[in-house]
Amino acid sequence: MFKNDYIEYKANKFREEHGFGITEPIDLYKLLAKLNIISVFRGMSDKFSGMAIKSDLSNFIMINSNDIKARQHFTIGHELYHLFVQENFTNKICSVGLFDKKDPEEYNADWFASYLLMPTGGIFELLSEKELTTKKVSLNTVVKMEQYFGVSRLAVLNRLMFINLISKERKEEFRSNIKRSALLMGYGGELYEPANANKVIGDYGERAKKLYDKELISETDFYNLMLDIFVDIDQQIVDDDKAEG
Repeated sequence: MFKNDYIEYKANKFREEHGFGITEPIDLYKLLAKLNIISVFRGMSDKFSGMAIKSDLSNFIMINSNDIKARQHFTIGHELYHLFVQENFTNKICSVGLFDKKDPEEYNADWFASYLLMPTGGIFELLSEKELTTKKVSLNTVVKMEQYFGVSRLAVLNRLMFINLISKERKEEFRSNIKRSALLMGYGGELYEPANANKVIGDYGERAKKLYDKELISETDFYNLMLDIFVDIDQQIVDDDKAEG
């Protein structure tokens, strides 16, 4: 288990290596595409947040699309730790956000996600002078932070508690009526709802097509591989024929 200062250093270094400053939010979907991580979003059980597989051929992650969008973002950050920071990593099924010290690498991955998605400099930029001096962050600021960084209410509150900017009592107070408080401030509710069902990022389809073109897999195998990412080629052909007719 690494010390938090070291995890924050690794998160900031990762940001720098991939063209992000130390205050701005990260567009995780563009980052996954840039890194060519094959990413599949699929509805899974509540106990499954995500998984990551690292190999010489490609990196792969799966995200539970039944989770709210904000939690999915935290899961992506968590899996990036496994793929790019953890040594000797091969694969792992994860339940994120537990900060479980009994599993050192899961604990590290949770903190990496927290630092990566909510850098300290970015947090301070969103705070007023009064909030900094009194250490009483308002609900409006908390909502603004979760929207700005694209993370859950709990993720923001945990981060603020760690840097001693919010009390445990205030944290519990702000954990209710989460979506409603955002709507009352004029934000949409997308961050607090399940999202990205059947979304795929990366060149999965292209890789499958190359295997088929090289006759390394049969047509049936190719069709089945595409069905794994919810692309029904037979149905697509029928739809195209109808459109052309």
